[in-house]
Amino acid sequence: MTTTRTWKCHPGSMAGILEKLRSAGGEVDGAEEGGELRAPTPLGLVTGRYTFDGELLAVTVTARPAMLPLDLIWSRLDAILGSPVKTA
Repeated sequence: MTTTRTWKCHPGSMAGILEKLRSAGGEVDGAEEGGELRAPTPLGLVTGRYTFDGELLAVTVTARPAMLPLDLIWSRLDAILGSPVKTA
């Protein structure tokens, strides 16, 4: 199971993406170029980091509750961000 997923994003869209993540209950510490993510779930906290190079947004899950499938985390992010371009 991969711990990093990448999405193609327009250069000016990152501020809106970060706001979508916050609106979905996540916490974002950082800037458009990169930072840390946290999302509380009923099973515990999911943490990760993100980087944005102006075209690709990469999210890496760094910790998650053992009972929370990684596929469920990715499906939630896919619902917010669209289809990934790379899942490894």
